[in-house]
Parts: sequence; structure tokens; C-alpha cells
Amino acid sequence: MNLIYNKSSFDNAIEVNNYPWGFRLKTNRRYWIETTKNGDRLCYCTLNPKNNIWCAVKKSTYNAVDLLYFDKNNHVKTYGIHKYGSNKKKLDEFLSKINYDSLNDLQKKQICKLKSINKVMEKVSFKITKISEYNLSDPVDITRMKTDSNSPETLKREKEQNQIKQHITDSINNTYSQCLIKNKLTKESA
Repeated sequence: MNLIYNKSSFDNAIEVNNYPWGFRLKTNRRYWIETTKNGDRLCYCTLNPKNNIWCAVKKSTYNAVDLLYFDKNNHVKTYGIHKYGSNKKKLDEFLSKINYDSLNDLQKKQICKLKSINKVMEKVSFKITKISEYNLSDPVDITRMKTDSNSPETLKREKEQNQIKQHITDSINNTYSQCLIKNKLTKESA
């Protein structure tokens, strides 16, 4: 897989000729990766062969980092890592296949975010416990559920959970700030 870096706009996009338009016509299509503080997403635009005007840009959903490449059939594809559910093993595998130095600063920041989340979450454990059970087709149980949701025990439990979540978030943000410093990335360029 020969990854393609820095194709970041319509003007410097990969242009594919002889792209099918309907059953008989052929046209051009451009592909690039849009990078924002939210991550990367594939963008593409097709030239209408009937009037020679570029159609509206189509955009995929965000990933943490996306890169372009040509598959064995010479089709443009993306290789990337997701923002959610990318554990240390997936991140290490991704990093082993790319040229980190060819990423732009926003992409490097996304890598820092993933590393920070993984580092903190390695130390986090959780368990799910059954508090109570309700029959949602029983009006008495629905009333009991509403009462229980405002009980002192429930409010105390929610407050404790919010404190734990805030501690995890603070730890991730602190680790992320350290990663930015270590990699000489500034918060302002986000």
C-alpha cells in the first residue's frame, strides 16, 4: 500500500480520469482529505461531462486520521484510524504503516489524542451493576422508576459517577497537553 499524503484540497487533489458517468459517459473525479480539528474525512467531486461543471463536493464521516492510496484495481481508497474504539494495538499497527513525519499538525494532534485516551483508559476499569428492575408496561412501575430516579441514593451515585468521569477527562487532557509539548505541537494551530 503506497500511501499518499498532503492531498488536502480540491486544487491539489488526486484526479482520476475515465471515471464512469452513467452507462456510456466517462468523466473526471477528484479525491482529497479534508483535515479539521474534528479529524479527517474523504472528499470527492465529479465533473459533469454534460456541462463541464464540477458537481457538489461529497464528504464522508470523520476519522481521526485518513490517508489516500490506490488499491490493486487502481481505485482510490482511504486508510485510516477511527476516533473511537482505536485501542493501543490498532494505533501501533496504524503508526507502523504510515510515515508520521508526513502528517500535518492537525493529524499529529489526533494521534496525540488517541494515545492520551489509550494511556489513561488502560488504568480505568468499570463494572455494570443492576440497581433495580422495572416493567415499562406497568404504570405503577413507571411511577416507581420516576421516583427512584430522583432518590437521594440515585443522585449521590450520579454525582460520584460525574466526579469519576471528570477525573478521567482531566487525566486525558493533561496527558494530551504533555503529548503536544513532547511532539512540539501547539494548541493554537488546532
